[in-house]
Amino acid sequence: MPDRPFPAGDESASAAARAAARCLEAREAIGQVGDPTLQALFDLLLLQIGRNLAKELQGEPQIALK
Repeated sequence: MPDRPFPAGDESASAAARAAARCLEAREAIGQVGDPTLQALFDLLLLQIGRNLAKELQGEPQIALK
């Protein structure tokens, strides 16, 4: 697996960007498990995180992901 795009302590990336990077890693692992329900759930999660990232880029304030 390639290096993480955002190291664990990298606070320069937004919370949504860090969450997306980690979800992509997790989705890759879930793909190896082969459970289509889990894959669909991760796809929905990534879709929502992507929406938050798009709003960030447009300058809208976001609720912090915790």
